[in-house]
Amino acid sequence: MLTPSTIPNPSYFYPLGNTPAVSLTRSLPQGLDADILLLGCGDVRNILFTVYSERGFPARKLDFTCCDTEPAVIARNIFLFTLLIDGISADLAWETYFDFRVTENTIQLIKDQAAKLLALSNNITQWNKGRYGALLRFCDTTYLRQTVGIWKKYANLRSDRVAIFEEDLDQTEALRTALLSNPGQRLSLSLTTLTSIAPLSLPVAMEEGTSQREVFGYYWKHGHLSKHSATVPNPLFAETLSGHTVLYYGTDPTMGFHLATVYAELRQTSPLRPSGDDGFVFKVIGAAKAQFREWVAAFREIPENHITLRFTISDALSFSHSLQIYSASGRFSSNLFRRQLDPTSVEFDRTDYCGMDSAPMAFDVIDTSNLAHHLGTLNLLVAAAPLLKPSASSTLWTETLLRGEKTPQQQFDSLLCGHAPTISLLLGLIPVEYWTNATSESCVDEGVISDAFSFKQSHSWSAWKLSTSLQQPCGSVVPYVEYHALSATIFQVYTHMLREETFEDARRHMALGDVKQEGTFPSTTRPLFHRGSFAAFMKHVQANISTDWPSFWVYLLRWIDEISVPTSRNTYRLDLSVQLHLQGLCTEKPIAGWVDTSPCLGGMFAWRNIPKVVCITVSVPREKFDNKYTRIDKITAPTFEGILYTQSPVSQSSFTNVHIAFGDIEPYGDQEDEHFSVSVRPDRHGWQGTAPVVVSYYVPSKTLQVNADIVIVGLSCYSTAFNSNYSFGDLGRSTIYATTLSDSSNVFVTKYEPGMFNYPFARGEARTAGTNNTPNNDMPVTTQITANMEGTRLASLCGHVDYSLSQRGKTLLFTERASVQLRQPSPFSIDIVLKTTNDHLIHSVSYPVPVLKEGSKTRIARTSGYIEVIVPMADPLTSQALTPFMYPVTLGRESIPVSLNSHQVNLDLLPVLDIDKSRAKANGWLTTLIPSQLSLRERALSESSRPNPARVNFKQALSAVFLTAAGLAAGNQTRRFMLRHPRAGDQILLFVRGILLHGAERSVVADAAVLTVTQPFPFPDPDPDVRERHAALPAGDTRVLDVGDAELALWKRALAAFAERCRTWAHGPACEYRRPGAAVPLSAEPDAPFLCSCGEGRLPRGFAGPQGAWDAVAAGRAVRVAISPTFAAPVVEPLVDASVSWNYGRA
Repeated sequence: MLTPSTIPNPSYFYPLGNTPAVSLTRSLPQGLDADILLLGCGDVRNILFTVYSERGFPARKLDFTCCDTEPAVIARNIFLFTLLIDGISADLAWETYFDFRVTENTIQLIKDQAAKLLALSNNITQWNKGRYGALLRFCDTTYLRQTVGIWKKYANLRSDRVAIFEEDLDQTEALRTALLSNPGQRLSLSLTTLTSIAPLSLPVAMEEGTSQREVFGYYWKHGHLSKHSATVPNPLFAETLSGHTVLYYGTDPTMGFHLATVYAELRQTSPLRPSGDDGFVFKVIGAAKAQFREWVAAFREIPENHITLRFTISDALSFSHSLQIYSASGRFSSNLFRRQLDPTSVEFDRTDYCGMDSAPMAFDVIDTSNLAHHLGTLNLLVAAAPLLKPSASSTLWTETLLRGEKTPQQQFDSLLCGHAPTISLLLGLIPVEYWTNATSESCVDEGVISDAFSFKQSHSWSAWKLSTSLQQPCGSVVPYVEYHALSATIFQVYTHMLREETFEDARRHMALGDVKQEGTFPSTTRPLFHRGSFAAFMKHVQANISTDWPSFWVYLLRWIDEISVPTSRNTYRLDLSVQLHLQGLCTEKPIAGWVDTSPCLGGMFAWRNIPKVVCITVSVPREKFDNKYTRIDKITAPTFEGILYTQSPVSQSSFTNVHIAFGDIEPYGDQEDEHFSVSVRPDRHGWQGTAPVVVSYYVPSKTLQVNADIVIVGLSCYSTAFNSNYSFGDLGRSTIYATTLSDSSNVFVTKYEPGMFNYPFARGEARTAGTNNTPNNDMPVTTQITANMEGTRLASLCGHVDYSLSQRGKTLLFTERASVQLRQPSPFSIDIVLKTTNDHLIHSVSYPVPVLKEGSKTRIARTSGYIEVIVPMADPLTSQALTPFMYPVTLGRESIPVSLNSHQVNLDLLPVLDIDKSRAKANGWLTTLIPSQLSLRERALSESSRPNPARVNFKQALSAVFLTAAGLAAGNQTRRFMLRHPRAGDQILLFVRGILLHGAERSVVADAAVLTVTQPFPFPDPDPDVRERHAALPAGDTRVLDVGDAELALWKRALAAFAERCRTWAHGPACEYRRPGAAVPLSAEPDAPFLCSCGEGRLPRGFAGPQGAWDAVAAGRAVRVAISPTFAAPVVEPLVDASVSWNYGRA
């Protein structure tokens, strides 16, 4: 497995999500087909909300691949989708899916539906041809078989199910009570709950802080949120619970919805306005059900040939790496275990994963839910990033929970086990929000409340894109790093990955601030990395970076050996060698060379060809394993490892890449035949069974070439400083079971792991970085980008451009001695301009990270025919070159604009605030949210005597727009705003139709229209009635916002992105963005048009209400935009201060 073998008992069952639903297509241009991978898919909320969010947008086909490690989650989701296809009412679907106590009628419905599904699922071919097979697909037969096993439980309910359920629920309650007795854990759960209410969490916390807890308590007491009695255990919950699987203690059916609609003042005609049901509990459930009904209706509206849902039951890392393996080798079986406690491998159905209409293996969107907390951000990036399509719109999403006293950038570095920009370079990725330091997603509510309670916590969502997709030409130059500098950087990653391995390192790590708050939990209570994780990381780096790899390995392994000798890390040194060999990275001396055949030793040494590594499989008596689980109220679980001891010479090694399953070992063939293999016959009762525990792990063959009676193998576990403090005592490194290699009844040596037919990863040399540019059209070529390090951090990059390959370039550079100038068209590129009196030549050098022209150096070698441009790396806080990079838009396929961090939003479906002047008090929470656009640093700048930076002015203007439109600013309330330039005069007219709740972003958005002004207002118009109607408008109806050059440029760039994110129309063939050399915006200069004409006049009927003059002008010229407040990125700088923000809220 690709993370340490930590196996909880009991484990949590997560039937429902605990964060608000998001649209999975929010990063994609409208109308383009989307292949979406959901890792840790959880419940159906994000899929349904995505389909709902697509209503009214240009049609596209959606193909979802849903991966979850829990079979019951997949079984529940497919079960619900089949009910929706059959036309069940949304209310009955709610009861079936969300309530853990239901009525007898619902039980009968569940049994009947389960029987129907079982009749259609004898095999995958029958399923695919059946009623649901066109829309709902299984990635392989094994996934179908495991899902059918759950459905059988739904159809054939036990007679004693009520008593068993009550006993299981009592265990859940006991664990929940124990956990919530910890103040930190209780506050963390409360903060997560309040996230669903954002952006109104603050007033709810201040005035009705107990209300949402009452909802939570009611649900756990009654098993539902209905006014009607329902007491029967719902098999969609009950059949999964046991003494070893408990319902997650924070389960709440309302938390996946956007509950701000319950507390906000909405217009009477607003979408998703809750009904006026009596009782607070029913008001909340009314809001959630209103949304669920709309989501279900949208799902039923989508044509069947426009949506496909595929399902797999697997560990997210195993499935992602298996997709990589299949894409590279075409092997339908990956030879990777699908998950712990499951002895089967990840496989792909030959029907769906072959031919022209193959299921997707590369994706436009990869969503990882909150798996970063459980699996590690770095592990997820290594596993999933290679599955992204090479497009600027393709996005990998990670969600992290930031805690502790470190700065945001330090926390971000910690997630990546090193300096974030440097590690991103090595991975070939761009963390978009890190470099833009701008996002429309708010964590203000959570930040203010947690800060007020001195419990720093905030959720952060990061969008990752392939760096090659943002470079021009795309992906042409592979970065080069000098091997000594690279080895130093990688060594730091290695030590950071494994820092919890010894008590000394872990306690030092805790002392540095990861766990400083008494009574709270650390960011993770289990190790996330082992040597196999590191090897997978290195394989990815080797595919993205160029260096002298043999010299790199010499230096890196030397440093690793130096720290291994005096510490317990030496125990794992052979483990590292094995993992590097399996990944095809490096074969070290303990593994290299031939292993001599020695028939006298028997077993594997009688094989004709002995591989360098072999698999040891050990049958461990169940009671030995179960003894490690003695209390049900533990918080973390033991982590297991394989052991290998020899007595002569004395040697002790541990191997952390271990797979564990319940079952009996079945051997095939003679142990002295190299084709000897074993498989595991699983114990279908799992934890409740009595079969042994089967443990398997790879070891070097050479280490076994001694008398088998003196080689000891088996299973042990260890604890870190984290889980010894927070779990069930200090286990230390303790042996669970050990036996000799000669124990032929319990120990088996094979080439491959049980049930596998090859090694899990491609053998031989690892894939290395591709080739660089070749000459094209007599133009100079960027042949190398060198990353220069200062210590272990990226400091600058050098672009080497070869002009000798271009006749024109040689002439200008050498013969005509052209002048050389630099200019910077974007943060990722520097233009080299060769200029003479009669000619000029421009060559753009693309860099994999944002860079600065300021401070750059140029080396000009006219005789040799090359130019080198050395540029410092940008800084998201201080670099002026990144000021315009706030809402960047690039042109993608067919010149369709792609917004990198301005997310798609459907304005016609969001709840609309009532912003009548009389509602000013009820909307007072906006005076906390909107000013919090300014980070603490920006707030200090705005209060200083120096001129404000352009971004501060831009955010202050945005605040003026929102607060004035809402009637919360000084002066008259108005919804009309003019951007006025000191020299060029009136430039852009904004009209705010309304302010909408945007629960998915925990913020608001202004539904507005924008009109370019080329002459003083009012506009010249041939219709005199228009002038008369405008003249009749009250004086002061338009608020003027003064903008300088930089602010106007920011507005134009932002408005271009805001127009793209909400468009319901398609760009036409005559779109100005399709013209050669076009960019988005078309121009950022005063008096110049900046938007294409495709969206002009595409406004909803009656957009501006009774203001006829605006309607007449806007009908043909205005473009609809979705204007959002703009917050600093939480991974870059602190956003809020409790005292300041609370004061804002009370202003």
